[in-house]
Amino acid sequence: MKTIGILTLVPSDLNEFIQSNLEEVLKDYVIINNYYLSYFSPGDIINDDIVVVTAQSHAMKARNYISANSRIIVLRRSLPSSEIYKITALPKGTNVLVVNDSLETTSDAVAFLYQIGITHLNFVPHDSTKEFLDINIAITLGEAGTVPPHVKIIIDVGHRCIDISTFLTILNHFNIDSHETRRRLIKYSERIVTMDSGVQNQYKDLFMKNIQLDTIVNLSHDGILLTDKDHFILLYNKKFSQIFEINDNIIGKHLSHVIPDSLLPNSNQSIYTNELIEFKERSLLVSNSKIEHLGEPAGIYYDFQEVTHIRHLEKSLSKKLRDKGLVTRYSFASIQTKSPKMEDCIKFAKRIAPTNLTVLITGESGTGKELMAHAIHDASPRSIYPFVAINCASFPENLLESELFGYEAGSFTGAIKEGKSGLFEQANNGTIFLDEVGDMPPSVQVRLLRVLQERQIMRVGSQRVIDVDHRVIAATNKNLQAEIQKGTFRQDLFYRLNVLPIIVPPLRERPEDVIHLFHLLMKNYHNKNITLTAEAANMLLNYKWPGNIRELTNTVAYISLITTDIVDLNNLPAYIFDTQADFNQELTYLTSRCDSEKIHQILTNLSHHTLGIGRKSLENQCAASLINTTESEIRRMLSVLSELGLVDSQVGRRGSRITSKGLLFLNWIKR
Repeated sequence: MKTIGILTLVPSDLNEFIQSNLEEVLKDYVIINNYYLSYFSPGDIINDDIVVVTAQSHAMKARNYISANSRIIVLRRSLPSSEIYKITALPKGTNVLVVNDSLETTSDAVAFLYQIGITHLNFVPHDSTKEFLDINIAITLGEAGTVPPHVKIIIDVGHRCIDISTFLTILNHFNIDSHETRRRLIKYSERIVTMDSGVQNQYKDLFMKNIQLDTIVNLSHDGILLTDKDHFILLYNKKFSQIFEINDNIIGKHLSHVIPDSLLPNSNQSIYTNELIEFKERSLLVSNSKIEHLGEPAGIYYDFQEVTHIRHLEKSLSKKLRDKGLVTRYSFASIQTKSPKMEDCIKFAKRIAPTNLTVLITGESGTGKELMAHAIHDASPRSIYPFVAINCASFPENLLESELFGYEAGSFTGAIKEGKSGLFEQANNGTIFLDEVGDMPPSVQVRLLRVLQERQIMRVGSQRVIDVDHRVIAATNKNLQAEIQKGTFRQDLFYRLNVLPIIVPPLRERPEDVIHLFHLLMKNYHNKNITLTAEAANMLLNYKWPGNIRELTNTVAYISLITTDIVDLNNLPAYIFDTQADFNQELTYLTSRCDSEKIHQILTNLSHHTLGIGRKSLENQCAASLINTTESEIRRMLSVLSELGLVDSQVGRRGSRITSKGLLFLNWIKR
């Protein structure tokens, strides 16, 4: 038979009272023993299945005297409803001293009185170190002998009885579920105050609700588990047993003995929703939530949803999509940048990715519009579904229409006899990317407008309407508003596409990215670490990059083949320079006003400092090169160079920096 030990500090009628409570409900099912902490000697051990204590501090003191196999339960206690009226009858606002056997249990009793709804009195916990001479009324819980002698009115409500929640914990731990025990507990609950609503709430329907709950829980298709706040199992259903292949009773066992800690999501994350875990051949989505009682943690509810079949379908779908090439290849992590302007663009794209609204990406050729479209799809709820891309400029009008909308058998000469689904159908539930949408023929624009409005398509040669569900992302390097003025693009289609506009900035507006991407591309695609001289870096920074990232990629490929370690101006491709430039007039003007050797040295020094340099530093560097000059002479030469657009002189500490024209001039005179 199961055993329960009652542990108090010293013998008192409290032991007898607690024992009578336990026997009233649990007699014939448990053996009850009494222990007194003050009697224990080193080496004494309590081996009862459950040890109940009246305060948390008692549990801490007794830990070394209790077997590791015993479960310690701190009693949650209530009051007989027949005693409550003595307290509620006191006038509102009365100061009332609350007296119990210790300050801890006294404070617990005060909290209990407030929790059950007695809020019209001012309860003051008794502290033996204080006198409380101004308080003449005291409430005591079976400890009348400790009430200060000056108190005139003493209301003794007797010892607090065991709360229903503690009985439920004991019953679940021992797996006691008999009709007789239910009847006793219901009868017991009729004469106590619950801690839930405050006054006179009974537990008459407690077990009926539990039976109904058990039925509902076991009908669930999900595995359900309930633990107390210390992760000891209180309840589980048949599906949980099936999922984790449990044959024995696990009520009262610690969760870690049933499910390894490594299997559940990160323990630092106490609450989680739909986290995927794998158990043997099963895929499960696990969620949990905290259960509170009177604002205090009481337990944790777990839900295990088996999604093994969904995972198999997902893998099958992913394989089919990969085989067809209808998957995204890039994410936002693929977009590397140091540019604040580009970072703002990415930040906005991340914000709109979870929506289903249409996106229009504009930007020059080679800026990475398709990369952005891939990343938006990857970050959207549609990411597990197809990503279908088409370049609208690469198909003639009639072929583009059949590619987008599909066609029925025999629609035109050369058609597949079974017919063919279009890209809009293939993109169902996913994303369709319409690249170069500005080059779409007017007749196809009309049909696209209907798709955006009605989410319906009709195959070529068919009268049947097909519903489609997809997100549209369009991109173009054209100014669509200018195309509207020309009459080549429909205004109503523009407004349907331009719901969430994204403008990808050109590389010339992202100077922070030029050198960063140069080294990144060189390392990732050519496995080389190459050093750029200051002159070469300056030339790359001042180049306009009309082909944007695509052109930079080509430049990196070119340089990787002709050099191995250091890149200077001679290693850059010819198109970086203005080979048609003729600076004879500038040279004549300069030599008529300044010393040509000094001008050459100043331009060379400026080319080494991409962020600019001051006049004093220029004077020192000229001196280091054995060229004597003065700061005033440098000021005059910089003024002439600035007049010709070869130098950009700033006010203040930024100093002067060489312009792209200045770099071309410097390279020209070197030749």
